[in-house]
Amino acid sequence: MSADELFDEETKQALKQIFQQFQRKVVDYLVVEKGSESNPDPNDPDDEHEHTATHIHPHPHVHHHHGCPTCGEAEILAKALMELADGKLEFKIIDKNSEEAKQLHTRYVPAFIYGSPKKNIRYYGLPSGQEFAPFIYVHLYIANNDIKLPENVIEEAKKIDVPLHIKIFVTPECPYCPLTVDAFNQLALINDKILVETIEAIELPLEADMYNVAYVPDVIITDPDKMDEYGVEPVERINGYMPIEEAINIVKYAAEKLKEMKKQG
Repeated sequence: MSADELFDEETKQALKQIFQQFQRKVVDYLVVEKGSESNPDPNDPDDEHEHTATHIHPHPHVHHHHGCPTCGEAEILAKALMELADGKLEFKIIDKNSEEAKQLHTRYVPAFIYGSPKKNIRYYGLPSGQEFAPFIYVHLYIANNDIKLPENVIEEAKKIDVPLHIKIFVTPECPYCPLTVDAFNQLALINDKILVETIEAIELPLEADMYNVAYVPDVIITDPDKMDEYGVEPVERINGYMPIEEAINIVKYAAEKLKEMKKQG
């Protein structure tokens, strides 16, 4: 499927304008399970909203535990974006069982591993709906080494001296999730000790179920030394939308708390 088939004319032009702003080429990895079938569901359920969080409805047609139903769609998306980017964006598409994927420490597929220097910003699942915007804009930040966060947040993020693993659970229809994802992606660009993984909670429900995620966004901060442990106990948690000016204080507290935990063994 070409970009012409995937995007309408207005979206294509908007994407081209963004790619034209890139000051350097960005190279992502897209990790997939080769041979998996893609089974798109045209009937996404409507979401209910409560305050600044979105309730999660189970998706009736996504296979949660076997194969990778959206890997084919992820490849189509990657190829369409490369077609529009005129050489400014490249996706290296690799199999999850490859040595490269293992070195990248890929925890789910499909995995979009963005081209930041330390490969410490990821999106697991298909970046559709509301999640498409932060998916595109993180590439602009990387290409131009540009951060849009307030100066005080930038300074506080730079002070974090303990590695953190931050998991952000989202759904495509959640209106507040893109704000959270965009801000935390930038934190990881400011400080590469921070690993940020956005996880589409309906498509990839394993840890969402383990953490009893009922509303999104849900931000789980954990010890990166335990990243192979799915559902590891959180160091801190932010349930629902919180402005980054407030959330940075929770992130700093989590860093200090983890530091103390490691001292105590």
